Amino acid sequence: MPTALVQGRIAVPHAPKLVAGLGDDWEVLVWDPANNDPAEFAPMAARADGIVGGGIPLPRWPEAPELKIFQIPWTGYDFTSPNRMPAGVPVCNTFEHESTIAEYVMLGMLEWCIGLRHMDRRFRALGWDGKSPGDGRAHGEVRGRRIGIVGYGHIGQEVARRARAFGMTVCGVRRSRQPCPEELDWLGTPDRLDELLRTSDFVLIACDMNDETIGMIDAERLAQMKADGVLINVARGRIVDEDALFAALSEKRIGGAVLDVWYNYQQPDQPPVWPSAHPFQDLDNVILSAHESALSDAMHERRWQFVAANLRRAVAGEALQNQVFIGSGG
Repeated sequence: MPTALVQGRIAVPHAPKLVAGLGDDWEVLVWDPANNDPAEFAPMAARADGIVGGGIPLPRWPEAPELKIFQIPWTGYDFTSPNRMPAGVPVCNTFEHESTIAEYVMLGMLEWCIGLRHMDRRFRALGWDGKSPGDGRAHGEVRGRRIGIVGYGHIGQEVARRARAFGMTVCGVRRSRQPCPEELDWLGTPDRLDELLRTSDFVLIACDMNDETIGMIDAERLAQMKADGVLINVARGRIVDEDALFAALSEKRIGGAVLDVWYNYQQPDQPPVWPSAHPFQDLDNVILSAHESALSDAMHERRWQFVAANLRRAVAGEALQNQVFIGSGG
């Protein structure tokens, strides 16, 4: 009977989904940091055909002679690298969040233009406010607006398809040159980033965070945006310079921002931290959320179905999906 080990704070609550996905012909072990000692991890790892989770609770890898896959049940893998993983073990990540985030992005743009939250608040307080039907305040619409996608990948593609359906114009940039898909007006490489910023009503940050993209959207780049342009960040906070973004927003040099990703994150067993060194929450031209754009029950179900299927592929010797590298460490 093959064995899967689910480990770590984020993965463990979803272990029942893996049990359901693998069925009775697998054994599923659980190493829970809230209930298990780190010393218990090594004997579990020694039995595992597949390990699911993030960083392990030991300073170095124990013997794992049966291990055929290390499956990350989310997208990011910046906590590890090939030389930190057992030699020859494939490391895979998981998507399934792109359509959920795309809905969040569409919601952000629609809310920005229509302002339903303001309508609701006003109507609750004032009712008709003396106005007859047709005399109310006009609002905007996304039809005819342009969204520029920085980092045209899984998320960007799902956003583009939905934005097109709403009558928007869509363009994008990505690291490597690719043919322009039908859902875009143009797709360029980073040399067209400034053009994207200058011409877009909404600028979506959806690229990976790495040495090249940290701080990529700085004061100079923000100055390229339209005066009423709106920045939407669902990637990583540090891709956009924190000080420059707050200054541009507080001084109304850009129209606003929809921000789901941040600069300071709460860590387990650590004192509380605020998401930013600046009071973004005091600004009237921002919509803020707590890294929640991808979080839906359906997304989690899809992710763990994928995890179960990839573990089965590993044991069957079939080609794995979403392999990001192969371990080269000791």
